[in-house]
Amino acid sequence: NTAPALTSFTRQNPVNSPTNADLLIFSATFSEDVQNVDSSDFTVIGTTASITLVTPVSTSVYEITVSGGDLATYNGVVGLNLAVGQDIQDLVGNTLPVGEPATDETYLMDNTPPALNSFTRQNPTANPTSADVLVFRATFSENVQYVDASDFTVTGTTATITLLTSVTASVYDLTVSGGDLAGLNATVGLNLAVGQDLEDLAGNLLP
Repeated sequence: NTAPALTSFTRQNPVNSPTNADLLIFSATFSEDVQNVDSSDFTVIGTTASITLVTPVSTSVYEITVSGGDLATYNGVVGLNLAVGQDIQDLVGNTLPVGEPATDETYLMDNTPPALNSFTRQNPTANPTSADVLVFRATFSENVQYVDASDFTVTGTTATITLLTSVTASVYDLTVSGGDLAGLNATVGLNLAVGQDLEDLAGNLLP
């Protein structure tokens, strides 16, 4: 005579959040074996995407696939709720009560690519200069990953990027030295390299 309980909605695939995935799989876990589980027993929150597949892993664990709608361009939180009027029962007919599980994971959708906000003079800050070592600061609109010296090119000199230092996950200092810098009379700057592979934490590529 004990009713079943929905114990959790968890992220199954991808497991990481934020994400820009166009297909999300949640895992719904119940306290005991249940029956009558289908897509009409759940609702998707935060997006016009819908439940396109419910796959039983066991009679107490079900994978729920969410796709379509505006998911490919959506920025916001996506989660699951039990639907009003759901008819899930345990194997002897006790009805699942309404309510949210104790563990209720969601996805933060991020489909906006990062931006490179600025290259600024970090050291020395004065211009013009005769310094043989120049430090530029690259600032991005959000946290980015896979940042290394090969993502940038130096303009106006044969000097190269000899050090890249992470200040934060969105701010990086790039040291330029060597080459003809010691005797150069010209403008030195930085560009993004052709083929750079920078992306934000959700996997959106830097334009």
